Amino acid sequence: MDNTKCSFQSLPVELRLLIYSFALVESPVITIGTAELVGSHSDIVHRLYADHRKPFPGIPHHHEPVIEAAYDPHLLSLTNPAIVHLPPALTNPPSHPRLPIIPATTLSSLLLVNKQTHSELTHHLSTTTNHPNLHTSLFLSFPAGLHVLTTLAPTLVRQTRSIHLAGIYTSGNFDASHAVCLPLSQRLPPAPYAQKHNANFTPNTAAELGALITSLFGPEPRYPGVAKLELRIYYPGSSSYNAVWGDDDSPTCVALRSIFAGEVGIEIWRGQRGTGVYLSASRMPVEGTGEAQPKKRHVSTVWRRLEEGRRGEPACGSWVVDPKWPEWEARHRFDGGAGAVVSGEVSAVAGA
Repeated sequence: MDNTKCSFQSLPVELRLLIYSFALVESPVITIGTAELVGSHSDIVHRLYADHRKPFPGIPHHHEPVIEAAYDPHLLSLTNPAIVHLPPALTNPPSHPRLPIIPATTLSSLLLVNKQTHSELTHHLSTTTNHPNLHTSLFLSFPAGLHVLTTLAPTLVRQTRSIHLAGIYTSGNFDASHAVCLPLSQRLPPAPYAQKHNANFTPNTAAELGALITSLFGPEPRYPGVAKLELRIYYPGSSSYNAVWGDDDSPTCVALRSIFAGEVGIEIWRGQRGTGVYLSASRMPVEGTGEAQPKKRHVSTVWRRLEEGRRGEPACGSWVVDPKWPEWEARHRFDGGAGAVVSGEVSAVAGA
């Protein structure tokens, strides 16, 4: 047995706490998604399987996961997605891991020192709910980027101040005949359930999204330091509005079931070719204290017109990437245009 004493543990506890606080100062923005591999069939196979590698399971076929320590809208976009152009395969490929390079943060390194350091750091994070250094913003593609975060880098949430998801959702009951009639320039990627996934494994996206949101805004949030959650989900099709509320696995329904307390703002963007839903959640402060309301949820909804796909208008589905990103506001604001607004307050999650 190795009885070597850890020199880090010999430091005074006050100094260790300062180091834990300093460890939270890292990259202000991280983008997680997947990139499509483009090249000859042999080059793609070489990229995925050479040197005993295997494709990352649960993401679209011929894609690879990407974790970028910067803001990359292509990893979130439906109309201009990230791609990797593959050069001709090398005769003797270099040996390197198949998985993407996870940002080697000081926080993640400290968590691996030993059991005592892991326990101290975890407790420090759980008790420091308004730490000024919890400033990282995570931008995730949906559903692939969410799956990559859940399976490959879940510890990134520990040092996150805000989480933003952008993507597409098509109900399993959706009639795809409308999408077939669209011009090629307006067609979107197939629904997640219809896509072929690596390792023939299709993730339970509703469960992954529900678990993430519950950890942020559930009855006993695991990550109370996360101040803001944003979802920008596009539902393709002229009759897709029914899927927003009528499908139990719809991201909108999953989010509302999982948010126990907080201030929720919803914008419904209805168009002839699809429906966009913007949902934001933030902590509702108690007036005069700055502390979050523990058992109160306020929901505001507004309907807007989504204009896309016609001459002079944005491409179908381009709405999912907010042009203001990576900037974001702590609380939701309904700005511009008139709309029917419905507001209400509940003391628990609807349907719970």
